[in-house]
Amino acid sequence: MATSSEDLIASDEIQESETTLSEDLNCPLCMKIFRSPRRLPCLHSFCHDCLQSHIYKIASVKDSVKKLCCPLCGYVAFTGEFSRDKLVHLFPLNTLMLSVLMKSRVKVDLVCNACQAQDVVTCAENLCTACEEALCVQCSKVHGMSRLLTNHTILKIEDLPSKQQTALQNNLMFSCMEHWSLPVEYYCKDHGTQLCAKCFVDDHASCMEIIKLVNKTPDLSEALDQMKEQMKKLEDQLIQFAAINVLNLSKLESDVNDLTTEIRTVKKVINDALDDLERRVIEEGNKFVNDEKKRMEETNQRCQSHETAIRNTNVVLESASTYATQNQMLLLMKKITKQCFMSKQHNDNWFSKNKFVTLQLEMNPQLNSVIDIPRGEIGTLKMKKNGDIPVVVDGFKPLKECRAELVNVKDIKGLKYRTPWYSKVIFTSNNQLLLVDYENKMLYLLESLCNIVCSHTFLDQPFDVCIVNENAEDVVAVSLPYTKSVHLFSLTDSSITYLKRIQIKYRCYGISAYSHEELIVSGPCDDRMAYYWSIITLDGKEKSYHEFDGAGRYHTYVALNAFKSRLYISVYEDDSLHCFGLNGKKHFTFRHRYLKGSEGVSVDRDDNVYVVGYRSDNILQLSPGGLLIQIIVNEIEMDSMAISFDKNGDKFVLSYIRAGIGFYRLVLKNR
Repeated sequence: MATSSEDLIASDEIQESETTLSEDLNCPLCMKIFRSPRRLPCLHSFCHDCLQSHIYKIASVKDSVKKLCCPLCGYVAFTGEFSRDKLVHLFPLNTLMLSVLMKSRVKVDLVCNACQAQDVVTCAENLCTACEEALCVQCSKVHGMSRLLTNHTILKIEDLPSKQQTALQNNLMFSCMEHWSLPVEYYCKDHGTQLCAKCFVDDHASCMEIIKLVNKTPDLSEALDQMKEQMKKLEDQLIQFAAINVLNLSKLESDVNDLTTEIRTVKKVINDALDDLERRVIEEGNKFVNDEKKRMEETNQRCQSHETAIRNTNVVLESASTYATQNQMLLLMKKITKQCFMSKQHNDNWFSKNKFVTLQLEMNPQLNSVIDIPRGEIGTLKMKKNGDIPVVVDGFKPLKECRAELVNVKDIKGLKYRTPWYSKVIFTSNNQLLLVDYENKMLYLLESLCNIVCSHTFLDQPFDVCIVNENAEDVVAVSLPYTKSVHLFSLTDSSITYLKRIQIKYRCYGISAYSHEELIVSGPCDDRMAYYWSIITLDGKEKSYHEFDGAGRYHTYVALNAFKSRLYISVYEDDSLHCFGLNGKKHFTFRHRYLKGSEGVSVDRDDNVYVVGYRSDNILQLSPGGLLIQIIVNEIEMDSMAISFDKNGDKFVLSYIRAGIGFYRLVLKNR
C-alpha cells in the first residue's frame, strides 16, 4: 500500500519528537539512555549497574554498606548495614520512567530482580506494580502465591504504557519517604510535609493543621505550570553554569598563556640588560687590558734599556779596574755613582706608578637583593577563587575606584587655515607632546606649555603616532591610512627629521610600538567587512598577520599593556573593544550600552584599560579581563578622539577634534 506524503510527514514528526524525548532520558551518572532505572527516595533515578557501581565505591568495608547518599543531592537514602551486593535491590524500579522509555520506542530489556538477587540472570516478562520489581514467569507465579502479596497487581512489561493508571495505584513513589510500605494520607501545614499514618501518630499528633488527603484528582494545572517554569529556570541556570565553566576554563588557559608571555617578556628584558652589560664589560675590559698592555710594554722597554746600560757600565768598570790609574778610577766611580743614583730615582718613580690593576663589577644593590633570593622564592603561581561565580552582566564591577580630574584645556593654534581635526596626541620621553592634525596633514611638536616648537607637513592625511624607542633622539612612527604606509622620523627637543617610509598591505590607522624594532598596525580589510592587525619590523617585513570580524570599514586605535602581552583594538563603527594575545588568540570583545563610537584606547600603569566613547561622550575604565569598572569621565563637552597616558600611568591627555587637547589626572577615591 502506498504511503501518502501526510503519513511520511507525521512519521518524521513522531521520530523527531521521540529522538528529542530520548535525549532527556539519560542516566545522570553514565549520561546514556536508562537501563533498568532504579529510584531512590529523593526521586532521583539511576541505571541498575550505575547505582551498583556507586555503592561499590562508597562501601565502608569490603562486603557491607552503612550509609548510602544520593550521588546528586546527597539525600540519605539508606542507613544501617547491608550487603553491598544486595543493597541495590532495596530500591525499586522507576516504572514511570520505564513507561516513558517504552512510549519513546526505546528498547527495554529487564532482568528478573528476584533471580538477580540470587546471582541468577533471567529475562523478565512481568512487573509487580506494588513492589516495582521485574519478574520472570516463574517468579511471577511464586509472587502471586504469597498470601501477603495477593493484592499486588502484576502486569506484562509490554502492557505497562497502556495500563499506566493501574501501575500507579500502589506505586511506591507515592508512599512515605520514611516508611516505604505506607501510603501518604495526610499533609502537615505546620511543617509543610506529607505524612503517612505512622508519621502522623509518632511525630505530628500535636500539630494544629493536619489535612486529610483524598483520592481524587485535583486541578493542579496552575501549580504544574509554575513547577515546569521553575524546572525550566533550573535547567537554564545549569546551562549557564556549564557555559560559565567553559569560559572560566578558557580564561584559565588564557591566563597561563598570558603569564607565560609576561615571564618571557621579563626574562627577555633581564637577559637583554645582562647581555648589554656583558658586552660593555667585554668592550671596556678589553680596552683597559690593551691600554695596560701598551703601558707595560713601554715600561718593559725602558727597563730593558736601563738594564743594558747598567751591564755596559759594569763591563767598563771591570775593564777600568784592571788598566786605569787611581785618579781615573776615582773619576769613573764618581760618574757611575751619579748614574746609579739617577737610575734608582727612575726605578723608584716607575715602581711607585706601577700598581696592580684589577677590574670589579659594581652591581645594582636592588639586583643583588634579587640574586640573594632562593630560586623557589623568586615568584609563585597562586590561584584565586571568588566566592560567587563571576557572571558578566550589563552593569558596573568596581575594581579600582578612581575619578578623572580635568587639569587644563589647551587650544592649539594650527599653522593652516582649515578647521583642524586632532586625531592623536602623545607624551614624548622629555614631557613634550606630539599632536597629529588629520585634516591639515600636520604633525606638531609641542613644548610642555603647548606652544608649537616645530612641525612636519605630509602629502596625505596622518592619523596615529607612537614612540618606537627612546634615546638621545626618539624614533617616531606615524600612520598614513590612505597611502597604506607608516613614516618614521627622528625626534629631538627642537626638530622632526624624516627617516623613511614603510609600506603596508591595507589601510593602517592604529599604530603602537611592540619593541625597538617592531610595530603593531591595525585597520580595516579593504576587500571585505573585517579588520586586521599585524606586527611589522622597521624594515617593512610582516612577522604576523591576524584578522577579526567587525562592521564597517572605518578607523581603529590600538594599545598594548605594560608587559606587551595583550593588545587592545577599538573599532569605531562596531562600538566595540577587542582584546588579543600577541599569539593571535582573542581574549574578549567588549560592547556596552554606555559605549557608542569607540575611539581611542590606552592602558594605565595598573593594566586598567580606558576607551573613549565619541558618540556617548564618555571614557570607560575596564579591567584587563574586560569587565566594566566604571565611567571615569561622563558628558565630555568637546568631541574627543584619542587618549594617551604618560610614562607613570597616572595622567592622560585627550585630543579634541577641533578644540585642542585636554589634560587629566587620575585620583583614587579612597585617598
